[in-house]
Amino acid sequence: MEPSRPADGTPAATEHEPVASSPFKSTPPWERGSGWKRGLAGLGAVVLTAGSIAGVAWLAFRDGGGEGGDTGEVISARCNVTEAEDAGSGADPLDPAAPPERSLAVVQTNYGEIAVMLWGDLAPCGVDAFTHLAEAGFYANHECDRLTTQAVDPTAVLRCGSPGADPESDDSYGPGWRFQAETGMAGNDVADVLALVTDDRGRAGSAFALIRGAAVPTAGVSVIGGIVDGFEVLDDIAALSETVESDGPPSVPVEVWSVTVTELADLPSGPDTVGELTTGAPTALPTGLPTGTPTPTDAATTP
Repeated sequence: MEPSRPADGTPAATEHEPVASSPFKSTPPWERGSGWKRGLAGLGAVVLTAGSIAGVAWLAFRDGGGEGGDTGEVISARCNVTEAEDAGSGADPLDPAAPPERSLAVVQTNYGEIAVMLWGDLAPCGVDAFTHLAEAGFYANHECDRLTTQAVDPTAVLRCGSPGADPESDDSYGPGWRFQAETGMAGNDVADVLALVTDDRGRAGSAFALIRGAAVPTAGVSVIGGIVDGFEVLDDIAALSETVESDGPPSVPVEVWSVTVTELADLPSGPDTVGELTTGAPTALPTGLPTGTPTPTDAATTP
């Protein structure tokens, strides 16, 4: 993941220190008001801001133990799911299926909840795996193992999804299997996203990162959704750091209590509800992806 900087190389503005030339100076519509239902109104704008950000190299958040944990025994050809020797808690094997194009994930933490719109058409394998683990209760009641903060965008990256992980150990923690994650958004500008952490072969397990601010994904992460509410929760968590520039286990425990995923069709509709606010929401792939980006079908079937 690369940070955001203006073309002249000066640090990008934060919401506390606006710069007149910054494209992020004004509060975007999905951050106005309160509640994730209101946040969905700006869904069409959060997907990509292609061409607006210049970046420099930054930490990719690779899974340090992913390569050694993969045994190579194939569980499912779809998404190339294979067994892995994880030191953490196991979960039932993933039996991949096509996820809905849009679903809503709510990550409940000890600092509040963060709502994420999952992009099933852009990252079908990643969304399917994340949903499978959430529904199995794999993510319930665990501490996030890494928090990175800095003065420029992205201002905070919170890594979670490895129950029982020891931040001081290089052991791989996960569900007992790995799958080939989509990387179609690598090199494209995004802002406020949920991404899966991958190893050096592009394979993911359970680890995920919540990324606050504008960034350019690298091959070390697989973006599967955009945050639509709970921005202030990530800001509060970032403020736990004793210094502006930090990287390591959170100085104060940050816990994920639960992750729930709901299809949009299953959410209530009516005045000021999801059914009304998502009218006109994008159902196709975001624009601005590089030529040759795999389609959802290709991404789901190509190792």
